[in-house]
This record gives sequence, C-alpha cells and structure tokens, in this order.
Amino acid sequence: MSFVSITTWRMVGELENLAHVKQLMVRKYFPGLISLGAERSMLVDTELDRFAIVTVYPNREVRDKALASISALRGEGEEEFGAELMDAYAGEMVASSEG
Repeated sequence: MSFVSITTWRMVGELENLAHVKQLMVRKYFPGLISLGAERSMLVDTELDRFAIVTVYPNREVRDKALASISALRGEGEEEFGAELMDAYAGEMVASSEG
C-alpha cells in the first residue's frame, strides 16, 4: 500500500492567500515532491486561513529516503507561502476508493 503525508498550514502573512499558495505549489512544490518520488500531491482548502497538503508516495521507504529534502521544502514553503506549518502526519494507506 501507499504511504501518505498530510501537513496542515495556517497563513500568517498579510499579503498571501490561497491563490498565491496554489501558484507556488503548481510551479515549484508539486514538481519538487514528484521529483522526490511522490506519486501525487494535492492542495486542500480547509477554509478560513488554513490549508492542507496531502502527498502520496508508493511506500514508506521512498518517503523516508526523501525526508531530509521534504523537510527543506517545508522550510522554504513556510517562508514563500507566508504560512506556518501546524501539524505533519504520515502513515500507511489502509484503504482507498481507487481500488
């Protein structure tokens, strides 16, 4: 089964908004995560001043190999998004509607 990472963020910058974050994700962070072995990644609007990023890896080993680079991307994201990382969760996917 796949391995999933979920990070939750809160925007703290005065000028940043979800459109700004979306632009950065499409231009820089989605390609970066894919290059580190992710199968796909999604930006989720969780309303108010918060959003989540859900990333699916083929397995835990792929994610673990890339963990240092993922942490670096998160640090860059905090600055560029104008957001702070609230929580990070990860675990094995145990079921999916996609088969």
